[in-house]
Amino acid sequence: MRFITYNAKNYRDIEYMKYLPEEVKREIDIVSSVIPFKTNNYVVDYLIDWENFRDDPIYVLNFPNKDMLTENQYERVEGVLSGDHSKLDINRVINKIRLEMNPHPAQQMTNVPVLDGEKLEGSQHKYRDIILFFPSQGQTCHAHCTFCFRWPQFIKDLDLKFSMREIEKVVEYIKKNESINEILFTGGDPMVMSPAELSKYIDVLLDTAPSNLTNIRFGSKSLAYWPFTFLPEFSDEAEDMLRLFRRIVEKGKHLSFMAHFNHPVELDNEIVEQAIFNIRQTGAEIRTQAPILNHINNDSGAWARMWKMQIELGLVPYYMFVERETGPYDYFQIPLAEVYQTYQEAIRESGSFAKTLTGPVMSADKGKVHIMGVADNPVTGEKYFIMQYVRHRDYRQTFRPFFMKYDTQATWVDQLTEVVPEEMTVAAGNKQR
Repeated sequence: MRFITYNAKNYRDIEYMKYLPEEVKREIDIVSSVIPFKTNNYVVDYLIDWENFRDDPIYVLNFPNKDMLTENQYERVEGVLSGDHSKLDINRVINKIRLEMNPHPAQQMTNVPVLDGEKLEGSQHKYRDIILFFPSQGQTCHAHCTFCFRWPQFIKDLDLKFSMREIEKVVEYIKKNESINEILFTGGDPMVMSPAELSKYIDVLLDTAPSNLTNIRFGSKSLAYWPFTFLPEFSDEAEDMLRLFRRIVEKGKHLSFMAHFNHPVELDNEIVEQAIFNIRQTGAEIRTQAPILNHINNDSGAWARMWKMQIELGLVPYYMFVERETGPYDYFQIPLAEVYQTYQEAIRESGSFAKTLTGPVMSADKGKVHIMGVADNPVTGEKYFIMQYVRHRDYRQTFRPFFMKYDTQATWVDQLTEVVPEEMTVAAGNKQR
């Protein structure tokens, strides 16, 4: 099967564009000048219901629409693209809007490690035991998710991306930080790289990394967007990729493939099922994660069905995330109270094997905040979110439950107010008096 990439300039070549009204195509042109747009013929041919495209979750996941920008932002872009403006003026307006969209949430720029006075710009070290590595050749994807919190990685004309080729420097950093036992290859998507390109990095790790590095992870959307990467009957490179996975496992490393599935339709065909089987045969495990998103998967039935399908295929549910406050966040955000209710309803229907999943979780400034539940003060009737950090910049702060005031409108942790237990007791005492 051919790998055809449809970007903002040539997506009109897609046969299914006949289903789209001209005003919808115009919206795609305008919004995709701000939000990186890319899809491919597997997504287009296998995953989207074109007769109901407006409500189709995979269509929304791939194709930008007008509501992903504010009304003011959309009008500014439309105006500059419609008028007689220079490329410089157009880029100035577009880039200003991009900077309004919080391109680096959770203080990502503060996570860059330093080795002998040199910043390792293509890596991040936020949590003590894991380092993220952004290989230069992997800073794109088979298709771009419209919600993606890493959207700045796909923009060439703003200096917003992480990437590097010198994994040797990362190895030296790991040697000097013995608490690190994991490296996560991320992006973009490392699975867009050829096996030969990826092997150059892996060979260095296997040959020179210290004994404290025991775990290797690949963060990837490829199983959902291009499963042919792991099907030798379609590509000689697929066998090379699977062979690379086996070599990592045979070297005694724990290899975890962190798969991103946003909706059960991405799992519902024989192609992805065979790709999953092939990866698992190498000795690698596959863990799954995704954010809960308005317009795509804000439905407990969809989550329960997806987790059940994953478990049947031998996958390990890992995280349900809250959408990060970046990019078209206003379009995808959901109140935390609603998010928790959706999670609660879904996990109840998912069986014991889904209990490996942690959720809902927000990747915030200090770390990953887990919404553990909602509690009622039996005296005052007030509600509270019970939360904890399952990951924290300071690992000593993890797994310490704390309370936040319940708010039906809040969509992120920094919109909540923390409550200490003493205040809850005082409030209860005042109520009793």
